[in-house]
Amino acid sequence: MTKPTQDTASQPAQAGAAARVVRHEIASGERTIAVHVCYPAGYPTAWAPSPLPWLLYLHAGSFVDGGIEKAAHLTRQLAGAVPAVVVAPEYSLAPDHPFPAAPEDAFNTAEWVLRQARRLKVDKMRFSLVGEEAGGNLAIAVAQMLRDRGLPAPRAQWLIRPVTDPCLQHASCAGQAHVPLETLQRMAVCYRDYLPTPAASVHPYAAPAHAMRLAGLPPTLIQVAELDALRPEGEAFGRKLLDRGVAAETRIMPGACGAGVEASHDRCQVWVDEGARFLRERFADSDEASPQAERRPAAKPSG
Repeated sequence: MTKPTQDTASQPAQAGAAARVVRHEIASGERTIAVHVCYPAGYPTAWAPSPLPWLLYLHAGSFVDGGIEKAAHLTRQLAGAVPAVVVAPEYSLAPDHPFPAAPEDAFNTAEWVLRQARRLKVDKMRFSLVGEEAGGNLAIAVAQMLRDRGLPAPRAQWLIRPVTDPCLQHASCAGQAHVPLETLQRMAVCYRDYLPTPAASVHPYAAPAHAMRLAGLPPTLIQVAELDALRPEGEAFGRKLLDRGVAAETRIMPGACGAGVEASHDRCQVWVDEGARFLRERFADSDEASPQAERRPAAKPSG
């Protein structure tokens, strides 16, 4: 059971300006997490009768920091730019909640939307995954979990500066630019908090750079900054997706993007414009194709 409340920070939908945000609380295993559902201004009354697609947005923060509020500007802009209903969970953070708490929270949020699509006023089968930095890692995990657990597949995933390699082998061998030692040390500390056991550090839902099964993941846009410690592993993951037959494109964005798209939003508007365009195109492609059948777990044999 969820407890919806209107976000008091949201403004009324005037002159097509502000999105509307509703806060829910959902069960995720033994935890209860907050989920913000962001609707474009005026939706659904001012829109066409057919429901909009939805995005699962997973925030940045190196698995130990960040939150929905820090991503609020970006999620509200995406709601109108795509347009789509943006669903953003306040997933559990390390070290209090190490792996697999965060990907399970993200997956349980997606599963909740699939169950509650009519009540949430979204098109159940038309959805995509979006995440920045650690959120990009979690988006890849959710795509794998949906595939492995027999649930509907996303139409696309947009990964912004994703972290994919807990071993940091790409960052430590970056050829494009020197990665400061303190940056590598900070990344290593966050990974130790998130992945406290050797088994966790090589799990495909935590280390997609080393995952053996990536076939069946959705079309993917990866964005990395030209001057960024995360550029090498983002590029390497894009190549790996292509090798596994996944439609993937890696875009190297000029210069740097400060502390990331969430934190340096005004400096990274071109990133947002490109990502929103990618999602619009993927949703349009899926509209033109024949409807996909839902993937369901195989039925258990009777008797």
